Amino acid sequence: MHVDLDDLKLLAKIDPSNMVGAVDRFPDVFLRSRDEWDIVLKTRSSIQSVVLMGMGGSASAADVVLDWLKAALPVPAIVHREPALPAFVNERTLFIAMSYSGQTSETLAAFQEAKNRGSALIGIGHGGSLASFCNSYKTPFFQVEASLAPRAALGQLIVAAAIALERANLVRSTKRERSMAAQELVRIRRRCRVETPLADNPAKSLAEKLVGHLLVIYSLQRMSSVARRFKNQLAENSKLLAKYDLLPEAGHNEVEGWHERDNMLPMIIRDARETAFERSIVHAFRSTIGSASRSHPLDVRVAGRGRLSRLLSPIFLLDYVSLYLAMLRRIDPTPTDLINEYKKR
Repeated sequence: MHVDLDDLKLLAKIDPSNMVGAVDRFPDVFLRSRDEWDIVLKTRSSIQSVVLMGMGGSASAADVVLDWLKAALPVPAIVHREPALPAFVNERTLFIAMSYSGQTSETLAAFQEAKNRGSALIGIGHGGSLASFCNSYKTPFFQVEASLAPRAALGQLIVAAAIALERANLVRSTKRERSMAAQELVRIRRRCRVETPLADNPAKSLAEKLVGHLLVIYSLQRMSSVARRFKNQLAENSKLLAKYDLLPEAGHNEVEGWHERDNMLPMIIRDARETAFERSIVHAFRSTIGSASRSHPLDVRVAGRGRLSRLLSPIFLLDYVSLYLAMLRRIDPTPTDLINEYKKR
């Protein structure tokens, strides 16, 4: 039975926990005029590497931070997603553990191992064991506000990690760029919120195009945080499998798999600012898979001022898309029963 995305009463029934409201609040953390953490870190001129450790939504925030700030960092930095640490992690590593719940077992194990190796430590989350460990180790803990689910805390985790890097004297102030991004996000909220009718709502329109398809998402490497976030949001909100891959690498292998793939729909997440070479890569890939599979690849490109805005704007738009797609399938986007079962097992 068709779902009318302009029937607000029906949508409220499908989304009783109001995940749409949680997504609506995404710009708010970037609108704040002052930093909320009164934490002073010792200057660590000896830092030679940075590890941002997280799983799930916390790791998504770490991905965004590195896609945003990696070029400004004076030392190598990675996002890490498993309990075992690489050999380079030592006393000259800044190890930032990100866990919204504070209970993520993989993150806690890696945090303790980093402590054993003498790394400089920072914790980011809402509380839990991670906060307790930070208190015991006398290491800074950036506490974020409560959210409906870890994936809804993305903005808070991004801001906390950016400010942690500032306080460690590894990047300059990000306050101005965060403010610019906030203005763009507010405009997107007006266009994509549930009260905006389908005819004027790009998120609702895009969600309707995705119904019944297995989505294959592509992006340039530097937009990988956006592609991976959307893939994850399709899983957690829409309860749909999707996959993502990166350009130009996919043009050297995965492109060969696009021979008349029924029901698979390619989407290419574009940066609003691409070089001529990058445009040629995207256009060549798009036309090749389009002709081979007889599909019509979708382009997603959202204008934005500044690097942070060009990452957050498509993330915000696609978060809405994942929710509207759930509603079109009459699925409550909030529960994550299989994630909970995995954690219990």
